[in-house]
Amino acid sequence: TITPAANTCYHLQFDASAWQTLFKVDTSAVSGVAFFAEHVPTEFEATAHYLKDGVGTDIEPLGELPEKAPVEVTTDAGAFLAAFLVNLVTFIGVILMFGPLKRLVQKPVFSAMLFAFAAGALLACAFFLLLFESTHLIGVGWKTEVDIVWRWGAMILAGMVVPPVVETVISLIMMARGQGESTSSDPVRTMPEDPEKEPAELQGMDDAQKFRAKARLLGAVIIGDFFHNLCDGFFIGAAFQGCGNAFGWSVAAGTILHELPQEIADFVILTGPVAKLSTPKALAFNFLSGLSVLMGALIIAATPVDDSLVGLILAFGGGVYLHVGATDCLPKMYDPKLTFGERLLAFLSFGIGAVCIGLILIGHEHCVPAGGDGHDHGSGHDGHAH
Repeated sequence: TITPAANTCYHLQFDASAWQTLFKVDTSAVSGVAFFAEHVPTEFEATAHYLKDGVGTDIEPLGELPEKAPVEVTTDAGAFLAAFLVNLVTFIGVILMFGPLKRLVQKPVFSAMLFAFAAGALLACAFFLLLFESTHLIGVGWKTEVDIVWRWGAMILAGMVVPPVVETVISLIMMARGQGESTSSDPVRTMPEDPEKEPAELQGMDDAQKFRAKARLLGAVIIGDFFHNLCDGFFIGAAFQGCGNAFGWSVAAGTILHELPQEIADFVILTGPVAKLSTPKALAFNFLSGLSVLMGALIIAATPVDDSLVGLILAFGGGVYLHVGATDCLPKMYDPKLTFGERLLAFLSFGIGAVCIGLILIGHEHCVPAGGDGHDHGSGHDGHAH
């Protein structure tokens, strides 16, 4: 039993090996007692009340002491800057103007290492940041475990399903505009092995058919990137708005790392033997489709979003990153053209990508949901360090 003395502070340490730690406090000799929790009450009061009297009855506060209004620190500027930097990645294709570098990108081992690196960064960002933080924020709007878990899981699954659905719809639209031609003539959206050689699926086509094939490819790449970058803007905006600048920049870093190989691949495709765009046109198309990341961040900034909705958006983003990392990037590591040594290099690249995101966790503190505890977004994290 703790008997508080006047003008004295006590540090209560939870028992890490037990599911519950009981502290008995005798308040009969003092007029008031204040409790300060490293984790806000909404995180651990969902299943058990944390203040009880001597016979086990819940103690409810009679009132709340007034406090000064928190100083608002906007995170919108950080979100827009991060989104702008993501958009600048679209100019990465400039490096491919140099012949040796362009030939290097065509090598299977380089492509495998690049996409493996992106997979490591994406999956680490999903598991270390987005999915973990979303559970705390979703818990603000819903208190029971069932309500939290099904919403969290549903948003993750939705994030994994929506990208292929959107891609399929875009492909069907492009095929319809191509007057229903067989999918066997549809160029596959992968980096061509020989950027100068006409692919087999185009051989035997007349000029009109080749034009429609070019239009379908451009539509798939540009429209697909537009929606992909729009979602990235949503995730970045939600991360900044819901968790502050430090967390927002962590998510932005993961986004930039996975955009690098994607934009290189898009540039090679746009300047390849099907699309045949000039370098300036390819860069312009990439940049214009990338502007949607700014649009996504702007929409989130202009929309009143509470903590629980931010949590749902982050869970959806985690699902998207899981899908892109596991289905778009990881398979490049298993290219049959790779030797055993080249495959090891790809796995090493995967580890480096994951470590790059893991290093961000040093000193990182998780989002603390508002939930009525007066948390101020963007003013710093009130939580524990990972």
